[in-house]
Amino acid sequence: MIDQKTQMKIYAHCIVDHSQAIDNDIEGMGGTPIYNIPYRDIGIVVSHIDKQTKDVPKEWVLKHEEITEKLMENFNVLPMRFLTVFNNEKDILGMMKDYHNDFRMNLDRLRNKVEFGLKIIWSAEEMRRRIINEVDKVDDLASLKDNSLAKSFMKEKIEKYKVDKVLEKEAERYIVVIDNIFNKLSVEKKLQKLTTENLLLNASYLVEKEKQKDFKEAFERAKNTPGDLKYLFSGPWPPYNFIVLTKKPDIFTPLEILKTMGNTSF
Repeated sequence: MIDQKTQMKIYAHCIVDHSQAIDNDIEGMGGTPIYNIPYRDIGIVVSHIDKQTKDVPKEWVLKHEEITEKLMENFNVLPMRFLTVFNNEKDILGMMKDYHNDFRMNLDRLRNKVEFGLKIIWSAEEMRRRIINEVDKVDDLASLKDNSLAKSFMKEKIEKYKVDKVLEKEAERYIVVIDNIFNKLSVEKKLQKLTTENLLLNASYLVEKEKQKDFKEAFERAKNTPGDLKYLFSGPWPPYNFIVLTKKPDIFTPLEILKTMGNTSF
């Protein structure tokens, strides 16, 4: 008979600033209890799962985040990527040894802090139409013959360039106004601007736990910013986007799918 343990692998949930056993009844992935594997002054919270992880239930994504958030109530955590699996404890301890200094530094830096996400959607096409209606067209192509194909082509290019430049300035104006509302309440931030046509801003803010209420109230004020904008607000989350490693493995990838599912839309 094959030993059942040989059929199991170890699912890693998060790094914690705790090197003792965890006394709780949190159920891990696959229904097995979580436990802490200590390494020096920190630990990694894990549970056992069946070795087959290709077709896991969708509910596991939410379960992964739920477990991390429960642990965050009592510990400082560094959340790990969904479906981070190790073959055995020896492999885990090897990883903990390689990254101990980084883990320790991040645990200290991110102590008592949480992450909030903010996405701002706008209609770039509608904004372009407004700009075209408001901005005077400059025709500096007098040297080209009237009604020539070259003139029409160049004029179109120049006007598009002008509109795009004005659009970029308008986007930056909105972003500065909104970011100023949150900037003074956060200790770190990451801003991604115009990553897609209609995604004006994709921002992550690192906030001290004691300022969560203030940050949420700031969001209510931000919604009153003039302009036809849609806001997607999420959090508090474990600090996925603010873990900094000297050697970066893929075990701390932000859970964008969770942040989408957890959005509050306005």
